[in-house]
Amino acid sequence: MNLTKYKNYLKYSITLTLLVLFTGCSAVVGHKSSMNQFDNQLKTNKCDYELIDEKIEKDDDLILWGIQGGSLARNCFDYNKSNLLFDKVEDKYKESVDKDNIANNGLESTSSVLVNNNINDYEGNTYEKIMLNTYKALNFASLNDHQNARIEFNRALDRQRKAKEFFESEIKDRKAKTDSNTSRVANNRNTQGLIFKKYTSLLNDFDAYPDFINPFTTYMSGIYFLLNGDNTKARDLLKESVSMSPRNKQILADFKLSDKNRLKNSKEKYAWVIFENGQGMVRDEIKIDIPLYLVSRKVHYTGIALPKIVERPIAYKYLDVNGKKTEIVANMDNVIKTEFKKRFPGVVTEALINTVFKTLAQYQLNKEAGPLAGLAGALYQGLTNKADVRSWTALPKNFQSTRVKIDNNPIIIKNDKGDILKLIMIPEGKNAMIYVKTEYTGNDKIHEILF
Repeated sequence: MNLTKYKNYLKYSITLTLLVLFTGCSAVVGHKSSMNQFDNQLKTNKCDYELIDEKIEKDDDLILWGIQGGSLARNCFDYNKSNLLFDKVEDKYKESVDKDNIANNGLESTSSVLVNNNINDYEGNTYEKIMLNTYKALNFASLNDHQNARIEFNRALDRQRKAKEFFESEIKDRKAKTDSNTSRVANNRNTQGLIFKKYTSLLNDFDAYPDFINPFTTYMSGIYFLLNGDNTKARDLLKESVSMSPRNKQILADFKLSDKNRLKNSKEKYAWVIFENGQGMVRDEIKIDIPLYLVSRKVHYTGIALPKIVERPIAYKYLDVNGKKTEIVANMDNVIKTEFKKRFPGVVTEALINTVFKTLAQYQLNKEAGPLAGLAGALYQGLTNKADVRSWTALPKNFQSTRVKIDNNPIIIKNDKGDILKLIMIPEGKNAMIYVKTEYTGNDKIHEILF
């Protein structure tokens, strides 16, 4: 190697080494370990906030750990702590995500291309924002603060209405920041065909909901407003729920009850049992070998890392409530799939641009500083070829519901094996919502709300 090439090799190697050191561990190993740690904590019922508080205090991925921590506190029946964490997340959304921050967005785009998206703060998905306000509403209802519960349900519904407009603005912003040359490669049909072929069943084999709509939030809001005496609003929301699931017997029955103030005018009292069942889909990594001869015939091969969504199990098939089975009113997995499919082309484009940039850098290093420099570039690309697999892992697989009349006997809730989870006596003259969350078989959290 001549002196000039040696100097170039040394310069580029030092630059790449410093870049890896500067980006930190998450750029190389991702976030899987800390997320697994949190999931194990949920499984063991430990109400320990050490991990969450440490992340929040350091402003380390506040959105991710705020929503995870909010779920943990809700599982521990600490509704005030749960809402405190959810509030921190909302403040962060207003400060840096929902607000158009050009300088910050430009920096994040550069980081994604030079390193990978794991280096950037987690910004969440639309379905997570909607569920955040839904859970806040349920927390306030459990605290008997129905004024704030109403406000949060309305915020969740408002997020749904505005989601499509926000997403279109996000896409427009991404296109404006995309270099035309890398965009040409990333949007090439041959290149994307290799990727979408591997995702065909994942992206198409399910019943999609309307874009950015969570049927559970619509249904749950309808039931809440019905129990809270706002029959007109309840009827409109349950009518919307029927339009999304016209054959669902439970939703139809609840819609009929909202008609003509039947619940308000009836002497009969009811208890709704809402069942939050199992574990929702999470993200994992898939690596795909992509021939990038489209960039340069001297660069024959490289790889790309992308997220994929993975199904997890239910806890029970259903709950038995005084002989009535709960029925699925919303499939959270399908909500997650619908948004994943909507965002997937943008994720692919960003990942391909990252790969193209690093592959071209390899080529330039090899050309200007020799094979060893090219090898250093390849090593850097290999170390930072990581997909972003962060998501709100405490969400359920599906939501179920049933309604029973209240009499002088206890409400007996059993699982699908006939084991009794709880006997509940509802005070005379009260309607009730009994909210059951079961992530793992036998790990049952039961929240009781009276109206």
